[in-house]
Amino acid sequence: MSDNVIDTDEGQVAENHAAEDREPEDQAPEVAEAPQQLPEGAANKRIHERFKINFKAFIRLSDGSIAQAQAVDISMGGIYIEYGAPAEEGKVFDLAFDLPFSNEFKRVLVKARVIRSVVIGSRSLYGLAFVYTEFGNETDKFLEQYMKLRKSQTS
Repeated sequence: MSDNVIDTDEGQVAENHAAEDREPEDQAPEVAEAPQQLPEGAANKRIHERFKINFKAFIRLSDGSIAQAQAVDISMGGIYIEYGAPAEEGKVFDLAFDLPFSNEFKRVLVKARVIRSVVIGSRSLYGLAFVYTEFGNETDKFLEQYMKLRKSQTS
């Protein structure tokens, strides 16, 4: 296995991208390119509202090192990041990212499972969709506050 491939010792569970944001009876097909783009009408079926973002996220790799990635969108159910290596679906990683508030940043610490890993265009970049499996101490409250703030900015 390449040194650039993200890997952990966690179990494997393959799921459709955006499963964290869909009602269980929704069986919409996968979107091949941009995970933020949904089939027509699918956005109305989301459980969690998603917001585009542009900040750094950090991933703890299987060797214990920390890798930096670019967070692209976020919801209460998961996060989508771009990174320079693929990750095996079903793998669980520790993620950290700082949410920007008006006067401060609040760090969110989560365990998250990869539900989709795709090559983005012809670049050596991969889109990784994660569903949160566990929040660090109180960080789910930070995420909830951030999501409310973002929603109020779009209303």
